Amino acid sequence: MNKSKLFILAFALTAATLGVAGCAATDTTTREEVAAPVKTATSAAPNNAATLNTAGGVMPDNASSTARGTAVGNLAPDFQLARTDGAPASLASMRGQPAVVVFWTAWCPFCKEEAPRINELAAQYESKGVRVLGINIQDSEARTAGGVKEFGIKYAVARDADASVAKLYKVQGTPTVMFLDKEGVVRYNGNELPKDYTAQLDALL
Repeated sequence: MNKSKLFILAFALTAATLGVAGCAATDTTTREEVAAPVKTATSAAPNNAATLNTAGGVMPDNASSTARGTAVGNLAPDFQLARTDGAPASLASMRGQPAVVVFWTAWCPFCKEEAPRINELAAQYESKGVRVLGINIQDSEARTAGGVKEFGIKYAVARDADASVAKLYKVQGTPTVMFLDKEGVVRYNGNELPKDYTAQLDALL
C-alpha cells in the first residue's frame, strides 16, 4: 500500500471517529476542493428585510430568528463549554455582541494556515466588541495546548472534547468559520474567512 493510500485511510478513520469530516488533502487535491462541499460563503446584512436561506428562497428576519440551525439566517444553537483558561463559553454569553466562532483541530494544516488571519481579525475587532472564540474539536488537553502554541493562536479557545458541539453545528470540515450577529443569528458559514470579512463585521457592529 503506497503512502497516498495510507494517508487517505488514516484520514477516513479519523473522520469516522470524530463524526465530522476532517481537514485533509491528497497531493492532487487543493484546499478549495476539500472545502467546497461545505462552503456556504454567503452573508446577509443584519438590517436587511430578508435573508436568503439554504434553499435559495427568502426568509424574513423575524422568522429566521426562530429557526435553530447553522445555515445563514438561522439562530445558532446554544452550547456550553469551558475555555482553556477556565472561563465558561456559551452562545448565550456572547449574545448582545457580534461573534466569530472558529472550529479547528490541532492536526489540520488548513487551521494552522487560517490562524494568523483570525489573529489579525481578533486584534482589529475584539476592541470594537466582536467576540472571537476558537472551538477545538476532540483533541486532548495537551494536544489542544500544543496546537494553540504551534499555530500562534491569540484568541480565546474552548475544548469540544466529545465533538458534541461540532456535531450540533454540523461541522463538516476544519476550519469552519461562522459569523454571528448580536442576536446569535448566523450571517456567514464557511471553511475560511471571507475576503470581505471587514465589511461583513463592520455591518454587524
